[in-house]
Amino acid sequence: MLTENLPPLNYQENGVAQGYTTELVQAVLKQADVQADIQFMPWVRAYQQALSQPNTLIFSVTRTPERETQFEWIGPVSPRLIYLYKLRSRNDIVVKTLADCTRYRIGAVREMASTKAFAKEAGLTEAQMELAPSVESNFRKFLLGRADLVISQDWSAAFMMKSLQRKPDELEPVLLLEQSHQYFLALNKQSDPALVQKLKQAFEKVQQSGLPEKLRNKYMR
Repeated sequence: MLTENLPPLNYQENGVAQGYTTELVQAVLKQADVQADIQFMPWVRAYQQALSQPNTLIFSVTRTPERETQFEWIGPVSPRLIYLYKLRSRNDIVVKTLADCTRYRIGAVREMASTKAFAKEAGLTEAQMELAPSVESNFRKFLLGRADLVISQDWSAAFMMKSLQRKPDELEPVLLLEQSHQYFLALNKQSDPALVQKLKQAFEKVQQSGLPEKLRNKYMR
């Protein structure tokens, strides 16, 4: 079970796995009677490992057409709203269209679906963006002024600002970039078919148990 620090979906606090999807995954494992450790690592490494190693699951993953045939999908586990943010105090930044973004330095996480989609839509190369290995480092660089704008999920942005001792209302969303995809659990395509079926059935039972709504209340409200 591989993941990254993407709060409040999945993250570590004092070495303990936390988050909405993390607890959902733990409940699925328990329901399926499957033993597995959750490992946190940079997204690029986790993604490549999940692609190459059978019986490996990665979360939380955006299900896109490009990735559709690469994994066995379990979910969805959460909606996904991606915004482009600026600091409310930056009156010098004016963004009304994607074309306006080319005038500014954009902070984003390397290899994330939202990063790739934005770069393609805006006609930017990765060299023109301020890329970071994780959500936390992306926000740290943004708050230090190394990026003018930052790409983030709405609830992740609020969570990161609080965790970095800043107020969420210091952020101002300037563009809604994405609302058509959702987050899923993704299992390596060469995984044991019996394991895939067991996890899918366990996920359905956990969904019916009411746990997802309890976790949404805990982490996202």
